[in-house]
Order: sequence, then C-alpha cells, then structure tokens
Amino acid sequence: MEISAKRDHDGEYLLELGPVTLTLPSAAIKALTEVIDQRLNQSDEKEQQELQKKLAAYKALATKMSEVDDRIVQTFAPQVTPEQLVTIVRLAEGDVLREKVLRNLSKQNRRQFEEDYATFNKITVHQACLYMEQLVPLIKKVAQQQKALHEAIERGE
Repeated sequence: MEISAKRDHDGEYLLELGPVTLTLPSAAIKALTEVIDQRLNQSDEKEQQELQKKLAAYKALATKMSEVDDRIVQTFAPQVTPEQLVTIVRLAEGDVLREKVLRNLSKQNRRQFEEDYATFNKITVHQACLYMEQLVPLIKKVAQQQKALHEAIERGE
C-alpha cells in the first residue's frame, strides 16, 4: 500500500493511504510523527540489545574454538570463507586461536590469512553476527569431531 502526505490548497494536511485520504490537523500530524519516531527508536534499541547478546555468545564460542585440536583446525579452516575465519579469530579472546590457525595453515594460506586479517579489520557487529550464524553448523560439526578424537585417544587408538 502506498502512503503519502501532503498539504492541500487550504494548508490542511492530507494523508493518503492507498485509496483512502484523511484530512488531519497539524497537531495530529505532529503526534503521529512523534509516535512513529518513538516506535522506530524502540526497535533500534531492542535490536541493538539482541545483537550485543548474540555477539557475547559468539565471542564465547570463538574463544572455545581455541581449545580444539590442531587436526580439527586443519580441516575447519579451509572449509570457511576468509571473512568467516577472520571474524571467528577476531572474536576469540587473546591470540590463541589466531596462532593456532596460523600454525595449521600452509605457507601460502598463512600469507593469505594474514592479508585477509589486515584487510577485514573493520567488521561491523551485524556482519560478525551474520558470519557467525553461518559458521554455527560447521562449529557443531567441529565439536563432534573434537569429541570423537578425544574418545579415540582415551580408548588408545
């Protein structure tokens, strides 16, 4: 539905909602504008809080990835996009995951990762959450592989 607002030749405000036209006094237009602004700002605050909550969870997950075995990192790193790999490394606490990723990449891939790491230095919170959402299924798979590896080690295989 198309919505438009304009003034008629008498100076009254006309609000057109599809085939319906409403004539409103200026006080009503002012109140309507305030309500719309308030609702838009409320959703922004709520959305920001949700993004910050997600980001905190993803930081914890990225930090947990620092604990996986090197063999798991070797299979994980080539399966993700450069943006995703840089994001998870940047979200992790400290440099443990970064060092682990660098240690488990070939020389050529290591250089490429370092270039990507320098290039993607301004990832927004929204982008980070998006990349991490895409990574979650792969991280679950990595967690299963890590668990299987530890079970195999415990059995002496």
